[in-house]
Amino acid sequence: MAQTLRLLHRNRVPDVSLECGNLLTPPSLSINVGASGAVKTSWKNIAEPVIFFIVLLILWEILVEVIKVPAFILPPPRDLYSAFIKKLPILGHHSLITFIEAFGGFALSLVLGVGFAISVVYSRHLQNTIYPLIVILYAMPKSAFAPLMVIWVGYGLLSKISIAFLVAFFPIVVNTVVGLKEVEPELLELARINRGSAWDVFKKIRLPNSLPYMFAGIKVAIVLSVTGAIVAEFVAANEGLGYLVLQANYSLDTAFALVILLILAVLSLGLFWLAELCQRKLAPWSAAVREVEGSF
Repeated sequence: MAQTLRLLHRNRVPDVSLECGNLLTPPSLSINVGASGAVKTSWKNIAEPVIFFIVLLILWEILVEVIKVPAFILPPPRDLYSAFIKKLPILGHHSLITFIEAFGGFALSLVLGVGFAISVVYSRHLQNTIYPLIVILYAMPKSAFAPLMVIWVGYGLLSKISIAFLVAFFPIVVNTVVGLKEVEPELLELARINRGSAWDVFKKIRLPNSLPYMFAGIKVAIVLSVTGAIVAEFVAANEGLGYLVLQANYSLDTAFALVILLILAVLSLGLFWLAELCQRKLAPWSAAVREVEGSF
């Protein structure tokens, strides 16, 4: 009998007590990873893509020389390097213009998109009226709006920011709405039982739950904003990387056009990594972040 009691005492389930004051407080994330289990960015993870692109450039150079491809069709990588060095000051100025247009449109879409998503979740009238209109507008080709934006807004910087905003707005709205709605009913019922206010439910349940969804939309939107800025520059601009691409195509300067495309790729990748870094800081409980950091 005594031995049985000792076994029950050893294997008993610890008591769990909940205080009403701390019920709606989101749990803090604490991850204890030992030195042997820590997942860090190794040199291998950095070296593999670098080696891959170096090998790709070498194969590109060899292929162009062997097949004798004309330079105006596919220039060798050394021509791209020469064009980059030769026109570096011009590229710096126009890259800054495109960055301002893309980031300005993205920032505007982030502020208005999150605000509109919150309004849709808490207002059935907006969900039945304005939200379907947003879906219809997103289904339309954005290049068709570019000439209209020039007429409505003007020829300057604001029209390019407007196009970037239109392209980036929808992913943020849709993902944020889904994140705010996809809450476990048990949590909402628990908050109601403990007399949690609407602000407590939003701050401590809906908002933390929506952040991973929101950042998924942000990653898409921040890349699409660059595309929107380029489309706007194709329509009406006298500066920016899109303007330079058109000028390079008119003069059959394929090397310079490819350099601009590579700069656009680097710009989009840098903005995407910025969003990834913000997600790790603001939403460490995200499944995507835990998978990267080896926290499962």
